[in-house]
Amino acid sequence: MHEFSLAQGLHDQLLDLAHEHEAQRVQKAEICIGENAGIVVESFLFGFDVLASQNDITRDTELVVERDDGRDLILMRLELS
Repeated sequence: MHEFSLAQGLHDQLLDLAHEHEAQRVQKAEICIGENAGIVVESFLFGFDVLASQNDITRDTELVVERDDGRDLILMRLELS
């Protein structure tokens, strides 16, 4: 299930950015998942929720998903505190 590894990659990226900016929490992350990326969004979100729930920095992160006709998974915007 590659959705979990993609969710893990995003989660790791969020943690790295939080540490880089000395943030205590990731409040919100907006991502775009292309319709042609071959990602089952529900599986991706489930994997992300499992990972995020295990870390104080990401436990309450609001993950907003936009869709387009591309083939990418892109972190578009991030709110840290």
